[in-house]
Amino acid sequence: MPATQTKLPRGRPRTMRPEAVLQVATEAYWHEGPGVSLNAICQRAGVAKPSLYREFGSEDGLTLAALDHYAGLVQSQVKGLLSSKLSFAAKLEALIAFMSEDPRYEHGCLFVKMRGAQLDLGPKTRAKVAEIEAATVEIFTRFFRSSRRKEEWMGRIKPHFAAQYLHAQIGLAASQRALGVKPATVKLCLQYALSVLRP
Repeated sequence: MPATQTKLPRGRPRTMRPEAVLQVATEAYWHEGPGVSLNAICQRAGVAKPSLYREFGSEDGLTLAALDHYAGLVQSQVKGLLSSKLSFAAKLEALIAFMSEDPRYEHGCLFVKMRGAQLDLGPKTRAKVAEIEAATVEIFTRFFRSSRRKEEWMGRIKPHFAAQYLHAQIGLAASQRALGVKPATVKLCLQYALSVLRP
C-alpha cells in the first residue's frame, strides 16, 4: 500500500454528531431529571447506543458531559453578572430576576436535580457535582469579599457563609420553578430570603 494512501475503517461510516447528542442529552436531563434512559436519549438524538458509548464511554460519561456543558453556560452568565459594574444591591436583584424569571429555568436547574440524585449517578458525575458546587460557592464568596472591600456590603457574617446561604436559596428557587411555582412567587420568596444579605 502506498504511504500516502489511507486505509478506510471497516463498517458503516460514522455519522453521529457528538455536539448534537450532547445538546439532546443536556435538555433531556435538565427538563426531566437525570433518570432519563439512554434508550430515550438515543431515540431522540437518532443514534445507536454503541455509537453513544464509543463517544462518551458510558452513561456516566454522558451525564458528566451534559453537566459540564450546562455548568459552562450557567456559570459564565452568573460570573459575568457578578463581575459587572453594577452595585451590590443591583447585582443581587439581577441574580434574583435571573433565577426566577429566565424562561430556561421553567424546568429548574440541572445541577440541582443531579445533586439531589447523586446516589443514581456514576462516580465521575458525582465528582463533577461536588466540583461545580465548590466553584459556585467560591464565585459567590469572591462577590461578597469584593463588595465588602468596596463597602457596599457590610454583613456581619463571613463572606463564605453568606455565599453558602446564597447558593442554598438559589437552589431552593430553582426547585420551586421545577415544581411549577409561578415566577412571580419564586421571585418574591427569593427577595424575602435574601433580604438578610442586603446592606
